[in-house]
Amino acid sequence: MANSNTANITPPEATMPGLADIVEPALANDWYLAPGWSILSGILLALVAYGGYRWWRYVEHQKPIRYALAELAKLDLTQSHAPEQITTLLKRLIITKAPTHPAVTLSGTAWQQYLVATLPANVKTADPLPDLLTLHYQGTPAIEDVRRYASFAALWLKKAKLSHSGASDA
Repeated sequence: MANSNTANITPPEATMPGLADIVEPALANDWYLAPGWSILSGILLALVAYGGYRWWRYVEHQKPIRYALAELAKLDLTQSHAPEQITTLLKRLIITKAPTHPAVTLSGTAWQQYLVATLPANVKTADPLPDLLTLHYQGTPAIEDVRRYASFAALWLKKAKLSHSGASDA
């Protein structure tokens, strides 16, 4: 039978007052993660952070293209200077992506060849690109030709890849 007075006994005084009392460590419980899980969660956190960073970079990289597509959609294609506005819009995008790009100085047939050449090979256009030299310098260009140029410009904005070095990645 247990002594009922053991619960009321105070601990004895330390026999050696110059030494610290012994403190037992806290009991281990089941809530601690094993080191392997900690490393795995750290790697997973790093991958999620890197994926978020890459997504943010992609969104920031696509901003000028989204703005250019919005401006293209707002253009009045019935105006006589609509082809020049489309060309200016495309060149402004090129300047934004690569300020020293050689295509900014192109005009006429060379500009048209550049646009067609930088479109990826696997992209098919519904209609051929109209002659831009005639389109730019005609007094009143045909609305159908301007619409074809605008649809080609929208396709070019979505599909053409420009590097910052000036060369096309297509």
